[in-house]
Amino acid sequence: MPPLSSYLSWVRSAVFRNSPASTSSLHGNVANQRTILVMGNPSADLDSFISAVVLSYFYNLKAQPKSTRTTPQYIPILNLPSVRSSELWRLRPEFGVAMRLALGEDARTIRSQDAGEQGRTSVLEEVLTSADVLDDRDSTLHDVFAQERKEDSEKQDIILVDHNAPSIPGLDERTIETRLNVVGCIDHHVDEGYVSTNAEPRTITTGIGSCTSLVVKHVREQGLWPTATASKTMGEDDGEGIRQIARLALAPVLIDTSNLRATGDKCSDVDREVVKFLESVVTTRETHIETTETAGTAKTDTGAEAQWNRDAFHQVIGAAKANSLDLLSMQEVFDRDYKVWTESAASGQRGQSINVGISSLVKPLSWLVGHAGSIEKFLDEVDRFAQQRKLGVFAMLTRAGDGKEVVVLADESVKKVIDKFEERLGERQRFDAGFE
Repeated sequence: MPPLSSYLSWVRSAVFRNSPASTSSLHGNVANQRTILVMGNPSADLDSFISAVVLSYFYNLKAQPKSTRTTPQYIPILNLPSVRSSELWRLRPEFGVAMRLALGEDARTIRSQDAGEQGRTSVLEEVLTSADVLDDRDSTLHDVFAQERKEDSEKQDIILVDHNAPSIPGLDERTIETRLNVVGCIDHHVDEGYVSTNAEPRTITTGIGSCTSLVVKHVREQGLWPTATASKTMGEDDGEGIRQIARLALAPVLIDTSNLRATGDKCSDVDREVVKFLESVVTTRETHIETTETAGTAKTDTGAEAQWNRDAFHQVIGAAKANSLDLLSMQEVFDRDYKVWTESAASGQRGQSINVGISSLVKPLSWLVGHAGSIEKFLDEVDRFAQQRKLGVFAMLTRAGDGKEVVVLADESVKKVIDKFEERLGERQRFDAGFE
């Protein structure tokens, strides 16, 4: 079981031809090997990122002994066409914190650092983003994400995680359809009917807090996760590799379920069972102690100190995510957790389509206005963001105490759409602002 850093390094070498190891394969030296992308949704949150890494990790290992040209290579890629891996430490600091924890760093050490430094780790620069691919015309995947590509390019096979209808910022639905062949999907959102019933895997199950929970469940059901017996016979390096993956997988599950304290479909029995399993992997060589007096410390079977404290693990990642907006410009804030889709216009709208963008933010509207400098500057930033992306509707889901705020801004030409939305919303605080 390769360590996480080695695995991510191999992924990059498989994609970039100018890499010293670009001809290498996880299954041996196999040139022109079939590639299957594993990609999350364009918000590219912790759940999408880690779902892709974990699924590809085990899929790449399952056929390792065969070493044939027909054995596919599974490439996890972050759906971020404007964010390079070298920028992730600042734009997605919780990724860096999760990675550091996965590699065995102590949560207390990370928490003691300045917020701007917590996401820094060289391993994060090994993560592959679509922006990295677009920057290198020699990349084997460049034509998949580029605005223009060679006419004879074949469709790219892809497995979707954390969404079930492909979406790539900058490419319209028709273009995506001509470029991608969806061969599998694991997701916890409502089924949009895009993925073929013949896809493998095809797991689209709602009511689950984290997509990573479904990924781990699937990997175990397929017999790809080492059994307890196999784990005991692993060497130290192999054993640490699987513990790193387990710690990484715990990050989005605990964040998305509020440390298993969320209710309803935000935390299911599947999530709880997955956390129980992953914790058993993490503590294979440790005595699990959960008392406040020990602060999460335990003794390994070699007598050395180790640590596993779920609360501390969850808290340091959650804090990094909550504080991440402090490091960003307003345009980066809006793009932080952003999704976009196209809606067919309602009757009377002359058949035009409407681009709808939505940003999910972990701060209240008052904080956003303060971060921009004034209400006028805030509106200018919103207008700039919407115009650059040709949005007819731009919505922001912001945090307000223990609840949520919904801010919807629209072009005058689609005002009827917003009027209908307001009718359904009921009592609210209206925020009027048009895009010029």
